[in-house]
Amino acid sequence: MMPLLHKFQEHDFHNEYQTHNSILDIVPYEPEAIFIGTYNHGWTWNQSDFFYGRGMYMWTVMGNLFLHNHNHLTAPRTFANNIPTLLEVFQICNKGKMVFADIVKGLKDEVIAIENIPEQTVLVNGHYTWTSYKDSPLDYMGNENWLDDNVDAIVAFINRTPSIKHIYFTFKSGVWLVNKMNEICAQVRQNVSFCSIFTPTANGFGALLPHPYDHRAWGLTHCWVWNGLPHAFPINRLGYGHLDHDWLRRNGVNPDNF
Repeated sequence: MMPLLHKFQEHDFHNEYQTHNSILDIVPYEPEAIFIGTYNHGWTWNQSDFFYGRGMYMWTVMGNLFLHNHNHLTAPRTFANNIPTLLEVFQICNKGKMVFADIVKGLKDEVIAIENIPEQTVLVNGHYTWTSYKDSPLDYMGNENWLDDNVDAIVAFINRTPSIKHIYFTFKSGVWLVNKMNEICAQVRQNVSFCSIFTPTANGFGALLPHPYDHRAWGLTHCWVWNGLPHAFPINRLGYGHLDHDWLRRNGVNPDNF
């Protein structure tokens, strides 16, 4: 039995980057944007090396924005495709003045969790089998009052870090998760903006956009940069926002390239 904490609940990357309370709160710059997700699973077989480390387009998109300044990479970063490299991920964070946090710290101490490592499953409280990295099990367990949330720590970090001007949530579904997101939005200082951007898994993204946005990663980038704004190739994912263009330009990104 073991409490399943966030993969990076308390972690020192030994390069001036550290996490506390599942928040990347020690960095060698004044952060301007924080990306808030759901959970980086603390089970034994999770090989993630950083936030959004499992088969997502987060670092594909961020690499195109902050390293290449144009649509270049197309494949999600996976264990078989280490591009961008972890060193480049930290370069991206530095260029974008970004930090990260997750809503879920892990299971509460009193919740019984038994890992089955060969089958890569977790038996929770003797009857719930947890097998997926998706958010739906988190929402179920949150509604069962099994999860320890991170709201207070995230709010405190944002409110004591005045350089943070933008909050981007990388999810927008699940009753328990959205309630926690709304708790954060209600408690942070008024001079910080917040919105959800389309999930970096790109699941449910739908029909691909016309050329030059016909790679899924490039279409997702276009969504993050231009959603709801005037553009020759308009995109409007209802309920989602977009990355702040002043923040992008200030940190070397030309939104018109995407």
